[in-house]
Amino acid sequence: MIAAVGPGRQPEGFSGEAALKLRSLIAAYGVDAPFLKIYSGDNTAFAIMDGDAVLCGDSDEARLFLTMDPSVRRVRTDEHNARLLADMWETEAVCGNVMTPGCAMTADAAVTAITPREYWPVIETVFGNTLPPFDAWYADVSHRWRHGLCRLMGIYENGEVVAVAMTTAEDDSAMLIGAVATLPPYRGKGYAGRLVTTLAAFGQAEGKTVWLSPKNERAEALYARLGFIPAGRYGQVTR
Repeated sequence: MIAAVGPGRQPEGFSGEAALKLRSLIAAYGVDAPFLKIYSGDNTAFAIMDGDAVLCGDSDEARLFLTMDPSVRRVRTDEHNARLLADMWETEAVCGNVMTPGCAMTADAAVTAITPREYWPVIETVFGNTLPPFDAWYADVSHRWRHGLCRLMGIYENGEVVAVAMTTAEDDSAMLIGAVATLPPYRGKGYAGRLVTTLAAFGQAEGKTVWLSPKNERAEALYARLGFIPAGRYGQVTR
C-alpha cells in the first residue's frame, strides 16, 4: 500500500542512481516541504517535484500511481521501470549505463569551485531550451549548494568560465556527477575530463560512491578512457 512519507520516516533499502537522487532530495528539503511529495510502499519509493519523478523499486502500483498523476511529466528510474512506463505511456524510454570509477582518480589544480551564477551561462549556451527556467534552476541548485549537497566546478580561460561540471545529486554516502559542459570554442582541450576526474577524486577521498550517467555513446567513450566502468543501468521516460 503506497502512502505519503512524513516526518520521522525515510525510505530505506534502495540502491543505485535513482535511490541517490531520492535521498539527495530528502537531504536537501526534508519530507514535509510542500513542493516535494515523497511516497513509499511495498518494494517501492518515489518522489515528485515540479513535474519530475524519481522512482525506486519494482511496483505495479507505483507505476500506475505515476501514470495517473497528471502533474508527472518525466520519470527517472532504472531501465526496467522506464521501459514498462514507456509502454504504458506509449512513448520511448531513454536508457544507458551508469558508470563508476574503476581506479583512483586525480584532482586537477586548474579546476576551481564556482557559484551557480557563474555556472549558468555555460550550460545555457550548451544545453539551451532543454534546461528549466533560470529561476527554478537557481532556486534548487543554490539551495543545495549552500547546504553542502551540490558541488559546482569550473575551468577559467582568459578570466571566463569556459567549462563546468557539478554533482547533480549528493548525500553523505554517494555523489552523481552531471551537467558537464564546455563552451564550443574551448572544446577538444580535455576540460570535461579534468572536471569529472577532479570531482570523482574529491568523492573518493571522502569515501563516497561516485557515479555518472552518460547521455550518449560519445560521452560514455570519454568516461571509459578516463577509467570509468559500467555499474548499472538508468532509464528515463517522458510523456
